[in-house]
Amino acid sequence: MRLCMISLDAVSQPDGERLFSLPHLARLKKTGVFCQHVQTVYPTITYPIHSSLLTGCYPESHGIGHNQPFQPDTEKKMRAWFWEIGQIQKKTLHQAAHEKGLDVASILWPVTGKNPYARRNFPEVLPLPGESAVKKMLSYASPLWILRMELLYGRQRKSIRQPDLDEYAALLCEKLYASHRPPDVLTVHLVDCDAMRHEHGAESAEAHAAMERLDRHVGQIMTAVEKAGLWDEMLFCIVSDHGQQDARCGVMLDRELKNVCGARAQTLGMGAYIFADDLKKAREALENHRAEWKIRRILDADEIRAMHGPRDVQLAVEAEENCCFIDESEETFGEHGFSIKEKQAQTFFLLSGPGVQAGMEIPGMQLVDIAPTLAGAMGLSLPDAEGKAIPDIFRG
Repeated sequence: MRLCMISLDAVSQPDGERLFSLPHLARLKKTGVFCQHVQTVYPTITYPIHSSLLTGCYPESHGIGHNQPFQPDTEKKMRAWFWEIGQIQKKTLHQAAHEKGLDVASILWPVTGKNPYARRNFPEVLPLPGESAVKKMLSYASPLWILRMELLYGRQRKSIRQPDLDEYAALLCEKLYASHRPPDVLTVHLVDCDAMRHEHGAESAEAHAAMERLDRHVGQIMTAVEKAGLWDEMLFCIVSDHGQQDARCGVMLDRELKNVCGARAQTLGMGAYIFADDLKKAREALENHRAEWKIRRILDADEIRAMHGPRDVQLAVEAEENCCFIDESEETFGEHGFSIKEKQAQTFFLLSGPGVQAGMEIPGMQLVDIAPTLAGAMGLSLPDAEGKAIPDIFRG
C-alpha cells in the first residue's frame, strides 16, 4: 500500500459543491470515503493545522500554535516562521513511515524543513530579506535531489508566486512517480486558492479559477500514478485546513494595545493572541475599546484550553464579521484565523483507493482523526495521536 496525501489550502465546506463537481476530485469522491464536515483545529491558520494533519494532535500538544514564533518587535518582513520539522513536538506520519522502512517524499508541506524522515523533500521555506534563496532551500530541503530537479526542470517554473509554485509542485510530484523509486508516502501542499483569496477575496473569480487549477493538479498526480502502474496500490487522501472569509477592514491591534496598556497582540488574521504581564489590565483595555478595535469576542484561558489551543496563550480575541487584525497599514481582501464555529472551519476528508468503501459518507469527524486513520491504513504507529482512526472505512 502507498499513500498520497494532498492538502488543498483554503477550501472548506462552503466550497464543496463547486470543488467536488470538478472532474478529477469528483472521480475520487465517487470511488472513496468522503466527509465534508471535518472540524479543524484552533487556531484556523495553516501551520498549526498542517502539523495536526501530520501528528493527529492538537496545537497544545504538538507545539505549533501559529505560523510564526512570537516576535513582537521584529519588522514583519523579517520574522522567522516555524519551518523545521524538529519544532513539532510529537511523532509525525513522516517519522512513522520512515521507521517502517518506507520511502517518504514531501512537497511544500509546512513545518517540514530539515526533515530526516523524507528522502526527497521540498519544504515550504522562504528567504527573508538579505538571505540567499538558494542557500536557504539547500539547507532546509534534500539538497542533492533539489539541485537535480532544479537543473532538469527549474526553467519551467516561472516564479515562486502562485499559481506558478503549485504548477512546479505538481510537476515534481509527477516526476517522483515517474522515477525509478516512486515514494511510498507523499505529502503535498497546494496553496493556489489560499493565495488568490488573500489577494482578491474569498469569492473572487480568481479564487474560483484557482479551484479549477487545484483539480487539474490533482488530476496530473493521478495520471502520473496510473502511468507508473501504481494505481491499484495507491491510497489518495484529499484534505484541507480552513476556508476564508472576506475582510473589508483591518485594525492594528498590536499598536493600539501597546499604546494603551503595554500589552501585545499576535495576529491570526480574524483573531489574535494577547500577551501581557498583567492580563487583567489587558482584558480591561480590550473591553473598554471593544467597538473601536472591532472585537467580537474575548477568549479567556479556559476557553482556549477547551479548544486545545497553544499552552502559552492565556488571552485571545476574535474580530467582528468581515474585519481582521493587521500589523501594518495594508489593504485586506480574504482572511482566516476566525472561530472554529464558523462554517469555513469545516473542511474535507476524502480517501480513495484499494479496499476503501466506495461512496461512503461520514457525517462528521475531527481533523485530528485523519493522521491516525491514515496510520492505521498503512500499518504505521502514531502512539501520541489524540484523534481516533475512523472505523469501518475499508471493505471486509
